[in-house]
Amino acid sequence: MDRRIRKIKGFTLVELMVAVAILSLMLLFAGAIFRMSIDSFRTAGANTEIMQKLRAITDQLNDDFGNLRKDGEIFIVWDADPNGIDDDNDGKAERYDRFDRIMFFADGDFQTYKEWPVLPVASEVLRGNIARICYTLANKPTANPQKPQKPKSQPAAERVLARTQHILTERPTLADPFDPNVYKSTLSDSELIKWCNNFEYDKTILDKWKKIDPVRKAKLLDFIAGRKIFANTYDSGGVTFNPKDPDSIHVLMCQGVSNFTVQSWYDREKRWIPEVDRNGDGVLTDSDFFTENSGPKIVIDTNDLPWLLYPYREYAFGNYYGGIHINNNYPMKELDEAHFNYIPGLGRALKFTFTLYDSKGIIKEGRTFTHIVYLDK
Repeated sequence: MDRRIRKIKGFTLVELMVAVAILSLMLLFAGAIFRMSIDSFRTAGANTEIMQKLRAITDQLNDDFGNLRKDGEIFIVWDADPNGIDDDNDGKAERYDRFDRIMFFADGDFQTYKEWPVLPVASEVLRGNIARICYTLANKPTANPQKPQKPKSQPAAERVLARTQHILTERPTLADPFDPNVYKSTLSDSELIKWCNNFEYDKTILDKWKKIDPVRKAKLLDFIAGRKIFANTYDSGGVTFNPKDPDSIHVLMCQGVSNFTVQSWYDREKRWIPEVDRNGDGVLTDSDFFTENSGPKIVIDTNDLPWLLYPYREYAFGNYYGGIHINNNYPMKELDEAHFNYIPGLGRALKFTFTLYDSKGIIKEGRTFTHIVYLDK
């Protein structure tokens, strides 16, 4: 029997330590590569979602403004609000988010999302070829319907772009959103809320809309704007999107949209208007918005919003309706279809700028896009 001891050479302690270190590095790199792969996959998914949102918005803008009725009314409110970013640490925000709104009329093949009662008993989907359309950032519902949460108090990534579509129709058997027995200039909050958020039609035609009593029209437009533009303040004003209310779903254009901006090409100065800070130097002496002094700094006057109501026309002897209220001198008498391409706020093209967010919050700051629609076709 061979009793010799076999000597098997093993690893030294140093060799073991080196091997463990190499293995650890390999695992570390593998983990990093795996995380990068997962992050890339998630980012790609987020970008795909954002691009799908972009396509939906731009396609709808193209359809709507491609059929714009220049003989109808156009109502725009430009709203800039400080977003809290203080670049020079002086206690005053230098950057502004936009909360613009636009209402207009367009031709098209429109239909309602739901069926509406057609007296005496039937209900049906309504169809029409002229609609009043509005784009705006939406309110969120609260326990009090009279006081919804405004877009400015919502996190940017949770804001919603709303698009309302009211088909113009005079079918006598349809219910009127407003009580016909109430004096024409009197509208309750509950009536306005239902009309703006739930109804999908206006019981009128374009010519009659343009001839609505100016006092009543001011109430309608102030409610659409959600701000006091003419004479009326409505806490419940603006479009409210309630995902739990089936009658509200039709106003949803896209979720995860902020900084909604509407600008027009201004031929006279060869630039887009309005701008908060035209040359981007942080000093607002060149702003198209109205400003006020806040200590040593000039800031946007958030209570004096610029707006445009096209066209400017005589509605009674010596009384005119419409106009433009912006930090720019433009003759009111030229706020008409003949001068459409030269009006600051309208012109040959509109530029829409907005920031889109993915639903999972992967791209934290979102992605900002610009889309131009041409109006001089």
